[in-house]
Amino acid sequence: MRVTNTIITRTSQLRLQQGLQGIDRVRDDIATGIRIRRMSDDATAGGELVRIGSSMRALNQFRRNAQMGFARATAEETVLGQFSDTLTRAAELGVTAANGTTDNSTRQVIKAEIDQLLDLSARLGNTRFGDEYLFGGTRSTEKPFTEPPPATGSFSALMLAGNPVDPSGNTTLEIGDNKFVTPNHNGTQVFLDTDALAALREMSDAIGANDVPRITAATQRLRNAHSSVQALIGTQGARINEMEDALVNIENTEFDLKTFRSDLRDTEVDKAMVELVGKQTLYQAAMSATSRILGLSLANYL
Repeated sequence: MRVTNTIITRTSQLRLQQGLQGIDRVRDDIATGIRIRRMSDDATAGGELVRIGSSMRALNQFRRNAQMGFARATAEETVLGQFSDTLTRAAELGVTAANGTTDNSTRQVIKAEIDQLLDLSARLGNTRFGDEYLFGGTRSTEKPFTEPPPATGSFSALMLAGNPVDPSGNTTLEIGDNKFVTPNHNGTQVFLDTDALAALREMSDAIGANDVPRITAATQRLRNAHSSVQALIGTQGARINEMEDALVNIENTEFDLKTFRSDLRDTEVDKAMVELVGKQTLYQAAMSATSRILGLSLANYL
C-alpha cells in the first residue's frame, strides 16, 4: 500500500483532533464536576446511574406516602385520646348517677352531659383530614356518622340502596418495596366495634329511665369500651413508630444512593488535573511530531 502525503496529513489531523477532544472532555469534567454526561461516556456506569435515578424516584414516593401515613396516624391518635377522655368522663358520671344518694333531678342533669358527650363522640367520628373524613374508610368523602346521634337505630350516616351501612375499608400506603401500612382505623373499628357509641346511648337512656341497675351495667360497658379504645391507641403508637422508622430508613437509603451516584458520576478533580496535564503534554508532543512529518519533502528522502 502506497502511503501518500494526503494519508499522512489526514491521519495526523485525526489524531490531533482526538487529542484535542480528550483535553476538552477533561476540562469539561473539571468545570462541571461531572464526568458522565452521556451514556456513551461510560455505558456500565451510565446504566447504574439510570437504576439509581429510578430508585430515588421510588424513594421520593415512599417518603410522601410515609409522611401522609404519619400525619393520618397522628391525627387518629389525637382523636383517640379525646375519645378516651370522653368515655372516662362518661363512666365517672355513671358512677355518680348510680349512687343511692343521687336524686332524679340530679340524674337528669347528668343525662344532659352524657348526651353532650355522645354528640362530641359523633363529631370526633366525623373528624376531617384535609378534604376527607379520617374515619370514612373507602367512602372517605362522605360524613360517616349522623350528627346528632339518633335515639335508636344505626349511628351511620352512610347509605347503600336506601339502607344505612357502617364505614368500612382502610387506606393502604406503600412505604417501601412491597411494604404496606394501614395508617388509621375506620369509623366502625373505633366507634362501633368498641361498643363506645352504643354504651353512651345506653347510659343516657338508663339515666333517663332513672334505672340504677341499668346505669351500673352501662357504666361497666363504658369501661370496657374505654379499654378497647386504649388498645387502639397502642396500635396507633406502633404504627406511628413504624412510619417514623420507615422515614429514617428512606433517608439512609437515599444518602447511600446519592453517595454511590456521586462516586459513579462526579469528577475527582485531583485525578482529572493529572489526566489533563498528561493529555496536554501528549497533544503538544503530537503537534511537534506532526509538524516535522508534514515538513518533510522528496528532497529529505534523496
